Amino acid sequence: MTVSAGPEKFGLYPFSGAFTADEFRCFFAWCSAQGVSDVDLVGGSPVSVSRYGRREPVSSSPLPNTTLGSMLDALLGPDVRPRVQGGTPLDRAIQIDGDMHGRYGLGRGERVRLRVHIIQGTSAREERALSVTLRVIPHIIPDFLQMGIEPDLAGAMLPKTGLGLICGETGSGKSTLQAALYRHCQNTQPDRKIVTYEDPVEYILGRPEDLLPPHQAQVGRDVASFADGLRSAMRRNPEVIGIGEIRDTETAEAAIQAGESGHMTIGTLHSKSPGETLNRMLGLFPPQIRDARAWEMLSMLRFIVVQVLVRTADGKRRALREYIVFTDELRRLLQDIPAQKWPAYLDNILYQEKRRIVDKVRELYTTDVMDRSEAALYLPVKELNV
Repeated sequence: MTVSAGPEKFGLYPFSGAFTADEFRCFFAWCSAQGVSDVDLVGGSPVSVSRYGRREPVSSSPLPNTTLGSMLDALLGPDVRPRVQGGTPLDRAIQIDGDMHGRYGLGRGERVRLRVHIIQGTSAREERALSVTLRVIPHIIPDFLQMGIEPDLAGAMLPKTGLGLICGETGSGKSTLQAALYRHCQNTQPDRKIVTYEDPVEYILGRPEDLLPPHQAQVGRDVASFADGLRSAMRRNPEVIGIGEIRDTETAEAAIQAGESGHMTIGTLHSKSPGETLNRMLGLFPPQIRDARAWEMLSMLRFIVVQVLVRTADGKRRALREYIVFTDELRRLLQDIPAQKWPAYLDNILYQEKRRIVDKVRELYTTDVMDRSEAALYLPVKELNV
């Protein structure tokens, strides 16, 4: 198999050594322009970034923990650091806006947003080091029609009512796909009212030309929980409801109720296959009501898609997906099977039809589109030696 070196390294950022908040605002704007996906700031360690799946240092000197704390105070407010140092990890969002003078390297109307997770722990010699992970959120939402989404899946993602699940591991592009779907709805079905509940708000969906811009509420700031947000949504008469993550019984219950009440609800889960997704959803309910909820879900589900981002031999990344579209025919087949066997049945469909993510990785590897090191994350060793 051929091996590609990928994109050239882009070197160190010219930090002054003071590591001020404004210097980091400029740095974050630079990261966005350079295709950086993640930034890691750890007290006592150099600044590093992830670009096209590769980790690289971008500062020649370590970032002192006290300086990192002061920078966080300036960027996020003085209440964040004490809570983190008190043992409460926090999620926040940062937005950097340009102006006519090119402040931070951004022009008027340009902005950069980052999702931020902050926690304290031990790192190298630093006993109580702050650790800040920032996900760079692209300013431009991708065109849904240009994302290579399979036609039968794309056609099933915006029905009038129901429940759709966009799944994958952390960093798999769930939020990007979800945002692209909302924007596609804005462009093609502008009469549909969209409300979302996120933690935190990532992509900004609204545009000046929108008749009714999507309303995005942040959990913990605008609403107490995803479940509370869904209950609020039921009184706001939306056509499309977006949920940042379905992670507890209350939210799962509310999502099903929203679908039953005539809304199209789109949520995310952390899972590795459609079968595992269904299993995790059902596992959120107590055993005594699990079967009843399974049958309710079967009537509501429209699609389950699981996505990963893989690194290709040219150093870039590509989205691979495996998915199930819930047709009337599939529902009839599942009705003859006990609910506890549905997850295995769904995954077996993908196995038989060779539509799993691993099947797509195998194809990329055997056609030299993917390097051995990346394929090894998905394929057994015996296949790599063929």
